[in-house]
Amino acid sequence: MLRRERKARGLRVTDILKLSEETQVLGGRHGDREVVIKRHLGPEASVRAGAQADELAIQHPRMGEGPYRVPEPLLAFPEHGVVVMERAAGQRYDHALRNRPETRAELLRRAGAWLATYTELRRVEDTFGGGFWIKTRRSAMETLSEGPDRDRLAMLIDRMEHERARLGPCPLTRVRSHGDFSVLNLMVDGETVWGVDLQNRSWIALAKDIARFLVHLEILMPHGDTDGPCGLAAEDCEALLSAPGLIRRSEAEGMLPFFVAAELSGRLVSEARIPRVLENARALADRMADTPSDQAAVL
Repeated sequence: MLRRERKARGLRVTDILKLSEETQVLGGRHGDREVVIKRHLGPEASVRAGAQADELAIQHPRMGEGPYRVPEPLLAFPEHGVVVMERAAGQRYDHALRNRPETRAELLRRAGAWLATYTELRRVEDTFGGGFWIKTRRSAMETLSEGPDRDRLAMLIDRMEHERARLGPCPLTRVRSHGDFSVLNLMVDGETVWGVDLQNRSWIALAKDIARFLVHLEILMPHGDTDGPCGLAAEDCEALLSAPGLIRRSEAEGMLPFFVAAELSGRLVSEARIPRVLENARALADRMADTPSDQAAVL
């Protein structure tokens, strides 16, 4: 404890990066290094901070250099919900995509390569079930009043039921992954891609992490084309999935309709505070409703 406290003496806060009900993310300096100070809040703060520190300690030795990286963990005080790590260099992915839209496909290929690198250490073969996500989304129905969005959510749940029956107990790759893999949690600095805000505490379906990225990208920064699976852009899907070693193509094509519906149904509820993003989520749900199941997964 005394050694950690001595190390923390040179730590100072320089700016506020993000504030929410669950976290405070601050910029700072530790000696001559720029750092990020993340303070987890709430009753599970110590558990989440400990999990984040452990995850960085596992991944940084293998992803501290090269084109696909995670920040170096510098200090951890899980009992206070605090983790201090190096500050990733470069530009956040959504800013890079807006500034240079012509690089979209290449940036998505590199995002897929980052995820392939991150997950290659811990993968297991499992069997698809899907019941948990259907039950979770049915519970969310209670949060929406009667109207078009509730109808959309009901449609997406029906689609999940249909896809679950179509898939049956088929093979599925489960991984220890990022936990919130999206353009908001990737940075690009020249040839280097950083993953930040790691918050993994469980094993998840790799196809769900991929669907999460694609759905969030489309509702945050729509591509414009809608010629891919479930009303997404084929170019976006192909670029992300083209990363070597990421996922079996047959698994991605088979699982995407179910997990896109699962992610999108969650967004219809969670994005209610952001009108523009909610409208994009509604538009994607309407396109998915018009996409026959037997055509939805063809890339």
